[in-house]
Amino acid sequence: MRELGRYFPGPLVGIALLLGVLIVLTPFLSSGQPSAGTIFSQAVLYVDALPGNSTMHFYLHGLGTTARYDNLSIGLAYGFPWTGGWPSVGPAWGNWTNGTNVLAISTSTDRNPVAVNVSALYVANGQFAVYQGLFAFNVTGSSGSETLAVVSNTAGTGGFTTPVASLPVGLTLALVRTGSAP
Repeated sequence: MRELGRYFPGPLVGIALLLGVLIVLTPFLSSGQPSAGTIFSQAVLYVDALPGNSTMHFYLHGLGTTARYDNLSIGLAYGFPWTGGWPSVGPAWGNWTNGTNVLAISTSTDRNPVAVNVSALYVANGQFAVYQGLFAFNVTGSSGSETLAVVSNTAGTGGFTTPVASLPVGLTLALVRTGSAP
C-alpha cells in the first residue's frame, strides 16, 4: 500500500477528487439558466389526486427549479370511452391553460377519464428545446381504494396503474426538437 503512495500522493489525490466534485456540481452552483435540451431543462407533468376526491390536478414544470420556460401549455379532453389504451377517436383538445415566461403552470378537472396534451418550449443561451407529452388518465375503484390508470401516446413512455393514495407521480415529457433560437 505504501508503494502506491509514491505514485498517488495524498494531496494530489485529494485535489483531483475535489476537482471532480466541482465539475459534477457546477451546473447546480450556477445561477444562470440551464442549457436547452439537458436534464436541467427537462419538463415534467405531475398528476395528483386525493383518495375519495374526484378532482385530478396537473402541474407542468421543469425538474430543476430555475428553468423558466418561454411557453408552457396544458390542454384537456373529455368524453371519450375508456378502453385501457389511447383513445381510438382523436381527443378534442380544449380547456387550454397557457403560460409564457413562467416556471410552472397548473390546471385541474373533475372529469374522468381525461386526456392531457402538454408542451413546453425552453430557450436559453441562443438554443431551444421543445418537450411534449400525450397522456390519458382514468380513476376507478371505491373511495379509499381508487386506482389511477395512465396510458401514453408519447414515445418512450409506457402505461401503468398506481393507487391514488400513492400520488403525486411525475411523467417525463419527450424531448422532440432542439436547435438554435431564431
